[in-house]
Amino acid sequence: MTGIGPRLREERTRLKLSQSALGTVGGVETNAQGNYESGARSPKTDYLLRIAEAGVDIQYVLTGVRHRNAELASGSSPSTQPVVDEHLDKVTHQLHRNLHGLIDALYQMTVLIESRANDTQDETLKTELDVIRAEAQELAQASVRLIFVTSKLG
Repeated sequence: MTGIGPRLREERTRLKLSQSALGTVGGVETNAQGNYESGARSPKTDYLLRIAEAGVDIQYVLTGVRHRNAELASGSSPSTQPVVDEHLDKVTHQLHRNLHGLIDALYQMTVLIESRANDTQDETLKTELDVIRAEAQELAQASVRLIFVTSKLG
């Protein structure tokens, strides 16, 4: 693979994230994430710093050279952990699937709430909808963080 876009896509896939999930972590919309991966646009520094904190190997994305992973060098003995690791991978995968579904539902809910809030003149209802929207966004962000943290387990 050549270029930042394909390497960024490879890193996203390695972390088992959707374009939407990685875009959220990086602070961009899904279409911007797609543009970065296709090479139509170049990501900005603040985006790269945010996704690096989430586990993306930025050195690899930018240069094509992988960063040496200290965890692999000092890892535990593979012969003592295969059953636990296999079960952990299975549970982590299930968790990620469920969280991706939750994130998608929360996004759809916020879009519908914003539409409803724009259509009403009732200020009390607008305030209630704003609270629900903010809580849904916080839950989605917490879910994305959980995906990244658990991605490092495998």
